[in-house]
Amino acid sequence: MLITRRTDYAIRIMRTIAENDSGRPISVREIAERDTIPYQFARRITYDLANEGLVKVTRGARGGADLARPAEEISLLEVIVVGQGKPICSRCSLEDEWCENEASCSVKTALEDLDVYVNEYLSNLMLSQVIRAIEDRPYSTDN
Repeated sequence: MLITRRTDYAIRIMRTIAENDSGRPISVREIAERDTIPYQFARRITYDLANEGLVKVTRGARGGADLARPAEEISLLEVIVVGQGKPICSRCSLEDEWCENEASCSVKTALEDLDVYVNEYLSNLMLSQVIRAIEDRPYSTDN
């Protein structure tokens, strides 16, 4: 599974909104500047996050974006789905009859199991954990 640039931006936007402690919504322009995201791209992604119920957007001079739910209740899978759709590891998981060996293919079964594992993992990984990981680095492979 490859995380697209759009999804990377969506995750970074969500992180920046979650870390905002100003007591007011954070403007999309400020998010774009902090995360080095082209403004129009950040605006469109924030709109999509709002449409999926992950972000609340307030219009106007004092407007901006806030999380629609606490970061502890937003899974990384939800953000990824907004960015690029449900993650899959193989085309054979996406398209029935894509391969002529589908009926007898043990690789397909393994890849479908991998898809289930990845989606379950991402659905249990909360935005709050991702934010803490920056400080704690529990996913580091350096030992």
